[in-house]
Amino acid sequence: MDRFKREWLFELLGRIADGIVAVVGPYCEIVVYDFADLEHAIVHVAGDLTDRQPGAPVPDLEFIQTSLSNVSPDEINYTQKGENQFLSYTVWVRDPEGKTIGALGINMDYDHVLQVKAVVDSLAAVFQQKSDLLISNTFARSLDELLQNTVQQFLQQESIQSIDDLTLQDKLHLIEIVEERGLFKIRGAAQRLADLLKVSRASIYNYRAGASVNQDS
Repeated sequence: MDRFKREWLFELLGRIADGIVAVVGPYCEIVVYDFADLEHAIVHVAGDLTDRQPGAPVPDLEFIQTSLSNVSPDEINYTQKGENQFLSYTVWVRDPEGKTIGALGINMDYDHVLQVKAVVDSLAAVFQQKSDLLISNTFARSLDELLQNTVQQFLQQESIQSIDDLTLQDKLHLIEIVEERGLFKIRGAAQRLADLLKVSRASIYNYRAGASVNQDS
């Protein structure tokens, strides 16, 4: 491979390395090696897990010099740096004649990933705990919406098709629910509920009185 093509190849590998790290994130490092000069083989570093810079040597000079052939398979292994353990993958770069002229070393710091997983698992455990108390919140944006949601929930729970199908007993039961939720404490609630149920405001007060009698009995 002539010098121009070789430089073009390693420049391309460097750009690919930058792109992968930009997508994968800070726990990935990709090192591009050019074996033309084993003592200064690193020509590009994307990411920063091992603190290496261009101009540094290959990790294992003896292995590169004596054991590598044109049929050597790419390798996956674990490497250690201080307390951090990396999952590493080495892709051998060969010229058209099959000669190994460089490598792409990919390192992933899974220690940090496992730490994040532990935090997520602990948070997930809290949400997985079951409680006997179920709080329903409609997140209504107005009194009208709050009343509409309350009525709609009642219709669904009682399997009633529409407001027009409500019997007197249904309306008394609905009033009890509205009363329990404290909605009548909101100014104008009685009139707005009357409009929603297509009855008069006086009817709402009568329903409230009737619901109170039912509860007392």
